[in-house]
Amino acid sequence: MEKKAKQPLAVVLGSGAARGLAHIGVLKVLEEHHLKPDLIVGSSMGAMIGGAYAAGLNPDQIAEIACRTNWKKVVQILFPKRFRRDGLLDGDRVEEFLISLLGEENIEDLPKRFACVATDLLTGEEIVLNSGSLINAIRASISFPFLFQPVKIGQNYLIDGGVVNPVPVSVAREMGAHTVIACNVTPSVEHRARQLNSGRMVTREKLLAAGSSSSFLQRLFGDVLERLRHEQQEARLKRAPKLGLQKQMAQVAMTMENMILNLRLQQSAPDLLINPPVSSYQFFDFKKAEEIIEAGRKAAEMALEKWEANQSEI
Repeated sequence: MEKKAKQPLAVVLGSGAARGLAHIGVLKVLEEHHLKPDLIVGSSMGAMIGGAYAAGLNPDQIAEIACRTNWKKVVQILFPKRFRRDGLLDGDRVEEFLISLLGEENIEDLPKRFACVATDLLTGEEIVLNSGSLINAIRASISFPFLFQPVKIGQNYLIDGGVVNPVPVSVAREMGAHTVIACNVTPSVEHRARQLNSGRMVTREKLLAAGSSSSFLQRLFGDVLERLRHEQQEARLKRAPKLGLQKQMAQVAMTMENMILNLRLQQSAPDLLINPPVSSYQFFDFKKAEEIIEAGRKAAEMALEKWEANQSEI
């Protein structure tokens, strides 16, 4: 009797800047469950984490780099006090930083199959990078628009892959993956809009503190506070929201990113989608690496538990 061939498993890691550190926790859990992928596909920060994993670093090693790196010093190195005349960083320092972490390898020579996505700046076309320099591929995939100068590979000028494919499940399918586990760390429009419009971060601790304070005041002033609260709500409803140009641009970018993500996932859905609760973390919150990684680990544990239970019932 012939032995049944192993079905290719792909892990897809999405874009998300510091929130993408949650991918490390996800990879840890997958290894604990003996789910070692045959293919890793990444976009933006997912390309960096996925590229390190494909290059042979295990999740614990990647976590150690993320947690022990002096990110303040890295930011000082990567972001000089004086920008180029065009206002963009040329990325040479980013390249040096990546080489110091991963060395210089070609994608086709890595221990695991790897691909990442970038966006052609001139045509808007999605470009899949699955051969050639690993460093150049990652650097292109993480080249955030308006911040980094585009990376020239061949005839293409490439920017961040999250612009066209934030969680590139479709690429994994096209490369032959039978089962796809994906991790999405893109915040929803609603969550980010609440943060943007309030002008401050609302954390669970602040909510609890506010709740306990309100309870204390309520006991003291009762109906007076209730009437004031009602009047404030009516005033807010009558007052039109004030959004400056920067907030409007950010809101448009959020909406487009979420629309693209939702459309992409509808067209090519993963078998398992892991959504770590990392929406409250900001773009450069790398100093919170440990808690972001832990959020990814917990989300993966819960998602895998449900998924494996459903698989056993089939």
